[in-house]
Order: sequence, then C-alpha cells, then structure tokens
Amino acid sequence: MLDLLCVYPNNRRRAFGSLGETVAAVTPPLQTALIAAFARARGLTVKVVDADAEGLTAEETAERIAAESPALTCISTDYLNSGDVTKMAAAEETVAAAAERAPGRPTMLEGVVPSAYPERVLRESGADFVLQGEGFASIVELARRLRGGDAGAVEVDGVWSRRGEEVLPSRRPPMEKDVDRLPMAAWDLLPMERYRAHHWHCFDDLSRRRPYGSIYTNLGCPYACTFCNVNVVYGGPSFRTRTTENVVEEIDHLVRQYGVRNLRIVDNVFTVRKDLVDRLCDLIVRGGYDLNAWVYARVETVDYPLLTKMRQAGIRWVAYGIEAGTKEVRKGVAKGSSQDVIDRAIEATQRAGINIVGNFIFGLPDDTLDSMRATLRMAKDYAFEYANFYSAMAYPGTELHEEARAAGVELPASWDGYGQYSESALPTGSRHLSPADVLRFRDQAFVEYFSDPAYLRRLEERFGGEAAAFTREILKHRIRRRILEG
Repeated sequence: MLDLLCVYPNNRRRAFGSLGETVAAVTPPLQTALIAAFARARGLTVKVVDADAEGLTAEETAERIAAESPALTCISTDYLNSGDVTKMAAAEETVAAAAERAPGRPTMLEGVVPSAYPERVLRESGADFVLQGEGFASIVELARRLRGGDAGAVEVDGVWSRRGEEVLPSRRPPMEKDVDRLPMAAWDLLPMERYRAHHWHCFDDLSRRRPYGSIYTNLGCPYACTFCNVNVVYGGPSFRTRTTENVVEEIDHLVRQYGVRNLRIVDNVFTVRKDLVDRLCDLIVRGGYDLNAWVYARVETVDYPLLTKMRQAGIRWVAYGIEAGTKEVRKGVAKGSSQDVIDRAIEATQRAGINIVGNFIFGLPDDTLDSMRATLRMAKDYAFEYANFYSAMAYPGTELHEEARAAGVELPASWDGYGQYSESALPTGSRHLSPADVLRFRDQAFVEYFSDPAYLRRLEERFGGEAAAFTREILKHRIRRRILEG
C-alpha cells in the first residue's frame, strides 16, 4: 500500500477562464513537493499527482487515488508562500469524487483556508482531516497511524478530525525553525516537462517558456498588510531563511537535471535580508548559471548596488507590490511605502537593467474613482514592462475579511468568487464603490494599459515584435463577469 499520495488539484479553467490554456503560467506546486520530500525522507512511500499541470478533472484525479489506494491522500489548496483561495473549490470537488470512487481512503486538506477556518472546512468539505498550520511532521505522523490501522488523530498536532458530527480540534503544530532541515522538493515526482513560465517572464523569447522551476529562499513574511493572507498558515508574521549554499544546491539540481533556465523565487519578499541576497548572487554568478529569474520585493528593501548584483546573477524581473497610487489608500491597508521610496526603488531597478512588474489593487477600503484613476496613471507613468491589476478581495484569513464580515459586506458564496479572473469574481468594494464598480474599472484599466500604443512600442523596442503581438492576442480574451451582466 502507498503511504501518502500528495495531490495538487486543478482549478485552472475556473480560475483563469480562456487565459488558462495558453497565457497563464503552470507553476510547480512547491508546497506539495516539499510535503512529499519530507515524508519520503522519513521512510514513507509517496507519490504526487499534479492535476493542475496534467489537466485532470476531479473525477480523473479520484481515479488516480483509487488506483494507488493510499493510506492518506493529502490535498494541497495552494502552493508555498501563496494565498490562493480558488484552489479550495477544486479541492472540495476532489474530496467528493474520491469519496465516490475511492471509498474508505482518508483525505486531508492543507493550506491557507484550512488553516484559517479548520472547523468550517472540515464540516463543509467532506474531508476526513484538516491540517491547521505548517505541519510537515503532522502529515507524516497521521499517515503512519493510518497505515497501521489507527484511525484516530486527536493527538496529532494540527490535525482536526471528526467523530460523527463532533469536530475534534487540535493545537497548531510548531514551525520548523531550521528550514535547512527540510529536504529539497521532490522534483522527480513532478511532471517537470509540463511547467510553463509566465508569458511576460519570457518576453525576450516566448518559445522558451519551458522548462520552469520554482524555489524559495525564505518562508513567511515579516509584514502584516491587511489584505494579504500569506501568513495564515504560520499563525502571524514570520520569517525564516535558508542558507545560501542550500538554495544554490537546489538551483544547481534544477539546472543540471532538468535544464531549468526560467526560475521563480516564490518568497513573499526576496530582499528582506540584503546580506543573504548579496551572498546568494555571488554564488550564482560563481556557478555560471544562465538564469532568467524573477522575484517579489518591497521597495523599502532594495538599493542600486543590490539590484546590480541581482541582475548579474540572472534576476531579470522584480515584482513590486505598489498597490495604490495615493498614500492615503496605501496607509489604509498598512502599506506604508512613501512616494519618495517608491520612486527611488523604481529608478534604481530600471538603472540596473531589471524589468519591473508593478502590482496594483483597485477597490481598497479608501478607494474612490479618482484614487483608482490615480493608480492607473501611476502605472502608466512608470512605464513598467508589465503590470498586474487586481480587484481588492477580502481573502479568508485576512484582516480585510474580518472587517468585511463585521460590516455585513457581501462575500463570495463560493471559493471561485475569490478568483481574480473568475466569472463569479466578487470584489469587496470600497467605502465609496460597489463591487461592480471596482471590477468594471479593473477590467477597463487592463485593456487601457495593454492596448496603449506607447506601451506596445516599448515592448517591441525592448523585446521584439513577438512580445507586442502576444499582448495583442491576450486582449482578445475578454473575461466574462457575472456581476457586470444584465
């Protein structure tokens, strides 16, 4: 019998619509691969089903579960350091399909939403167990007990279970303090040939979006933005780092074993520890790797010398969470970046020759139409190589979510409603704007930004005609929005 089957469910069509087939990235599920590696290192027999990458339906995934007949199926609802809520819908469908096609095979859900609301998820999902917290060791302990015929999980830290209609709670497990003790992700268990980088990541050569890898250099986030849920698993702001030698060992493995050039560093903020970034870049340069990597950073954490070193190491893209064009709106969500700091970081990044992805959110609590227009103007004025435009969502586990619930704000009736590109997307709305106002503005801003002749000329001059042509093709994909119909 297989001890543990790790599953990453497929919600691609509902999360991205028509964009999911050719535009959206297919990212390795790092959390799933870490769980698998941790369990295997402790003697368990383990396999991984990446239903997202393989395009499997919930029913097809359940057939895999039935065929393997594992002691425990652990279904991840997001990838490492992410707060993806939309995977919950696919996870629940997979649980239901497994109950029908593989009856008697226990299932567990883990991730951000299960950690935020373990009792609710346990009652609503139909899963046998829910993990609250990081819990690598908890998954291993539960799988061992189930393999030995023990169905009880009351004493396993972090594992919530049921006895009839009664929910049996558990305490959050301790985090792994020394993350170098965590093994390298189980890359050999993943369908590596299927992963695909974001289109903008490969604007210089869109034919080279594969292969694609992802790594982390740190876990958690020391910041506490009210709209973000990435720290829910950890129980609050936290920050743990790998040694640079440990990170480079994994990069070397991805490059030599799988030919990876395109690399995503999934840290919420890559540049928190400048000394570690500096050392890591030195080691990457010394290794002679020809990388095309991208990272997230905060504008407060970068300077020109560091950015220059990053560019030398192959970090060609930096994504900055600028969020809003006015200091009042930023302040309202504990995003205290000043305009001067933003300006200096962007100037330094551009001078270092690194491409920028600007991340912006429309519909934050203090937003008005005027402030959202200011955000769009800011994005245009900075002349970024790419920009992400989001609608403010009251993601489960965030302060924004709890404020919305307390105020009686309508929240999505299904997990799909939290998807930025979903047909059923339901933004929170601001104090001055309805959810429909926000979503309408967001979609119009996307078209306005990417159809701007000046932007398309910049793309062509920097990356060539293929990047501009691909962008024009994306504009043909109009997202259906139910709240804007009728």
